Amino acid sequence: MSLYEELDPSHANMQEKKKLLHDSDKTPGDTLPPAEEKKEGLPFSLYLVGAVAFVHMFSFVIVMFDLNQYGYEAFRKIDFPNATVNNTEQGKSACDAQTNTTEYQMEQTIQEDVSQWSVYTSLSSGIPAIVSASLVSAMSDRFGRKYCLLLPLIGNLVKNVLMSVAVEFDMNIQLFNVFLFIEGCTGSWVATVALSCSYIADVTNGKNRSFGIAVLGLFVGTGFLVATLVSGYLIKWFGFAIPMIVAGGFDVLVMLLLIFGVKESLKEENKAKSVNPLKQLRAALDFYVTKEKPGSPGKRWKFIMYIAAFNLITFGTLGKTNVEIFYQLGLPFCWDSVDISNFGTVRSVVQEVFGLIMIKVFQCCMSDELIAVLGTVSAGAYFVMEGFATNTFQLYMVPVVGSLGIIEVSMIRSLISKMAPADKQGAVFASIAFFENICTMVGSVAGGAIYSATVGFFRGFAFFVMAGYNAIALLLLIVLYIASKREVTEYEELIVHDPEEEKKAWED
Repeated sequence: MSLYEELDPSHANMQEKKKLLHDSDKTPGDTLPPAEEKKEGLPFSLYLVGAVAFVHMFSFVIVMFDLNQYGYEAFRKIDFPNATVNNTEQGKSACDAQTNTTEYQMEQTIQEDVSQWSVYTSLSSGIPAIVSASLVSAMSDRFGRKYCLLLPLIGNLVKNVLMSVAVEFDMNIQLFNVFLFIEGCTGSWVATVALSCSYIADVTNGKNRSFGIAVLGLFVGTGFLVATLVSGYLIKWFGFAIPMIVAGGFDVLVMLLLIFGVKESLKEENKAKSVNPLKQLRAALDFYVTKEKPGSPGKRWKFIMYIAAFNLITFGTLGKTNVEIFYQLGLPFCWDSVDISNFGTVRSVVQEVFGLIMIKVFQCCMSDELIAVLGTVSAGAYFVMEGFATNTFQLYMVPVVGSLGIIEVSMIRSLISKMAPADKQGAVFASIAFFENICTMVGSVAGGAIYSATVGFFRGFAFFVMAGYNAIALLLLIVLYIASKREVTEYEELIVHDPEEEKKAWED
């Protein structure tokens, strides 16, 4: 609820209004009553939950990089079992070949096949996760955040163990879809992020919540960073099975931390009464589909526009991962696993660390809505430059141009959270997880399909499509920013420009 709406006589009593008038640093949309306001600063438990999210992302990304490069090698053997392809020391490399040579055509075939295979792997995990991640997050409103966080970690561990066995014994490449399906049924990393955001919402409010979610984003991003840094070296030194075993070991350690080191954040009075899974899933979507009651503040259109912008941004942000790896493995870059890891590390350092610092700086003089707009502009520029890159230097300049290109995701999560009441935080992040899983799956499938179809005539075309997603999201966020400014202006006019009328309103 905005501050202007809270001042409306139909939504607040006289005593609450008077306090709000003198509380100028209150964040619009803050759902917590004054008596429940959290202390300034971030609680230590937030960092423990951040560590859980860090390890899950670390484990997930190590296996993702490992799997994509294993798939590339597997299809090389399947398509051309007696040939030497790509960056090898024997024979003529496809990366050194002209476009009309046999080596180049072989490399193109492998790129197309592995891109299509990545579509199936995305679907295998993404389809079940659409329901499971939302259900696990929504059920945390009833059973608490702590133990619900265990479920996606268990699914990730089972997947990692099965994959390491399959790689070690050179099993059928299509079996990996089964292992990913198992992970998807437990919610995957999206459920962990949604549950962690719910935990943070329990222990923070206002701009403190925005920064807390941004800190969580730093943990998640750092997990991605460390995984990309070490995955290439693990693959190079130990092959494809060991990185999956390492990832499983970290899953076990973080589950022990969660069980013995993290306290439950959801208070008993804020727990939902229902244990019906269908009712919990419906609660997650009520923010976007339920008709508002007459006289209630108009929020549904904001929920819809924020989640639409979030979805479009997610299409590109999460859909680009596999495409980037295939893009870097092929012409004109021809990178190996270490090159890919080094680039991912630089990108994560620039975006995660610089992004978090700039969020804190921007919050001194900007609203969260405007910060989201700036982040989306940077993300669009990232994709445009990547699509045009033709050499290593240009590719390394991409994360510099897109240095603010992930902060908009944290801002949108926070803005949606602050419009929801305290007892619906699990539900609101369940709704985000629901759409995030759909977008991850559709974005990966669409990205892989577009790259497979266009790699022959323009390798960077898929990135221009992703830039288009961000352009549409930018328009939606600009509308929401203008609306937020208008609300603030109306509130200031009510308080500053007509003080006598406001005084009469209190007396009445």
